[in-house]
Amino acid sequence: MRLHPSPERTYKSLNIDLNKEPPWEYTDDTSSTGTGGGGGGDSVPFRGVRHRPELNKWVTEIRPTSQKRKIWLGTYETPQEAARAYDVGIYYTRKKIPYNFEDSPVHLHNHPISSELPWETFAAMVKQKATSAAKRHRANLQEATTQ
Repeated sequence: MRLHPSPERTYKSLNIDLNKEPPWEYTDDTSSTGTGGGGGGDSVPFRGVRHRPELNKWVTEIRPTSQKRKIWLGTYETPQEAARAYDVGIYYTRKKIPYNFEDSPVHLHNHPISSELPWETFAAMVKQKATSAAKRHRANLQEATTQ
């Protein structure tokens, strides 16, 4: 029985980047094809977003690298809103993963949150900022469609 993987079979030696989507497609209907993992069979083009088919809504959460607990970022009407919320989570938790939208950091750098706050306060503020970003996205879409 081998307790440790052999050096030639590690992720680095196989050139696998765990931060990227796998190059294959899932064919089993019970498995998730979305980037957020779990929650439904619909393909989600955004990182960190899951579809909840029983609610017909999109959910997102993020785990800061230094914590075991997740920050619930909310439930949203569209995958774009959930992706905007996830980008807020990426920004404030300082994760080294790509954003869903390139302009997300530009919108957030003027609204800092101290990482020295107690966990509950920090998580609540990140969730509040995520919800605000999603609402702004919805308002911008509605404004663009009325013009």
